[in-house]
Amino acid sequence: MKSGNLLNQETVKDVIVLEIGQETSLVQRMANEHMRFCNELAWGMDGLVRQCINHEPAWPIELEHAIDLTEEAVMPLAPKFADAHELVLQGPGGSMIATTLQACGISQPVLTLDEVEALFNRLVAVSQGRPANLETLPTDVRFVGALLILREFMHHLRIAVVTLPFKASQISV
Repeated sequence: MKSGNLLNQETVKDVIVLEIGQETSLVQRMANEHMRFCNELAWGMDGLVRQCINHEPAWPIELEHAIDLTEEAVMPLAPKFADAHELVLQGPGGSMIATTLQACGISQPVLTLDEVEALFNRLVAVSQGRPANLETLPTDVRFVGALLILREFMHHLRIAVVTLPFKASQISV
């Protein structure tokens, strides 16, 4: 029996890192801190907003266009992440999401796909006419762009959880 090999396989920490930048984003697959895959995406939160969103709050058609553009970039990556379950969010977009959620009273360091979907659906409801003051989330287009990128990435690559870039002092227990 090769228990040494089995032990090594069980201790491998396989994680996806998504760095949402301003103009571009970077996705990496890491195993025990060694890069297995790296791809730069041609959009970041500001680039996506500039291409798709002209109103605050965003109009539904603008969100659909941003979703389509993001899907086109994300879907070809699916084979590289077929067995991925954990995502670590970084970069200016990740920081904006974490800071904004904390300001809204959400300071848990890990969100599930369902929680990210629920946050995004609240923004969609505002874009469809729900009064923004009934939601605790801002309609700032940069936040919308960053959250949309995160949502599409998790949704289409079936990633179950994301770790947000909170500092230890920002996390409420």
